[in-house]
Amino acid sequence: MFDQLNELPVVSLNMKQAEMRDVGVHLLRLDQINQRVSGNKWFKLKYNLEKAKVQGGKAVLSFGGAYSNHIHALAWAGQVLGIKTIGIIRGESDYASNPTLTDAARWGMELHFVTRAEYKQRKDADFLQGLRDRFGDPFIVPEGGSNALAVKGTAEIVNQSLIQKYGIDNIVLACGTGGTLAGVAASQPSVNIVGIPVLKGAKFLKDDISMLLESAGYSDVNNWVLDYNGHFGGYAKTSPELLAFISMMDDDYDLPLDQIYTGKMMLRLIELIEEGFFTEGSQILALHTGGLQGLRSL
Repeated sequence: MFDQLNELPVVSLNMKQAEMRDVGVHLLRLDQINQRVSGNKWFKLKYNLEKAKVQGGKAVLSFGGAYSNHIHALAWAGQVLGIKTIGIIRGESDYASNPTLTDAARWGMELHFVTRAEYKQRKDADFLQGLRDRFGDPFIVPEGGSNALAVKGTAEIVNQSLIQKYGIDNIVLACGTGGTLAGVAASQPSVNIVGIPVLKGAKFLKDDISMLLESAGYSDVNNWVLDYNGHFGGYAKTSPELLAFISMMDDDYDLPLDQIYTGKMMLRLIELIEEGFFTEGSQILALHTGGLQGLRSL
């Protein structure tokens, strides 16, 4: 399922806010890669699952919330590749009946629910060892799929021919765990990368992304910044303004966006353009990182 991709569509958006500032906005439709392994998850899982197969087809264990795009994509990919998947899910077992986790279970993922206090230990060495002992030494992929192997994959999202074709000098994307930003920044050192964290109080992401880059061998990459004003209330929080914007983008541009990642990224991008963040004549590539299954949580 991780064969060479065909060229993905890029949509140039004629937005009045951008035209007033003489800025070009182009959207890379990663959401059209695969209906199930959507957007950036395809790139994050590619080398992780390849390594799991090389290591004898071990079960793959990972972490996520009740509507996690990562958990959803991992479950589907595991079914297709014949790899057992285990999901450590933050929250109560009542969530098992929601659309995301219903899909995951139907595709063979073994779901285990933990308290929020336990979930906070997901990076703790002793906690991880306990999971290895309990589940037969599975291949563990971090929350959101973000590790050095994910950076290797996400570094393949934007190629140089795309940059040259549209004269791109800025790339804008939503950030959850930072793995996609790390790979894109590493692959395009001459382009300015702007990440929009969708979590409130996400300043820790700066260190997380730096560590991801270092773990993947890119410790000298410094072409990226984070804008912390695009969370619109916090992770998975919505507002009438955000929902109205998502509806407008669907109606006016036939562009589906989700309320957790891509809707917030595009709305904040327009605000940044209006604030004069980008110089006149800039050409911006925004990444549609998928996650449309999350719309079902509304």
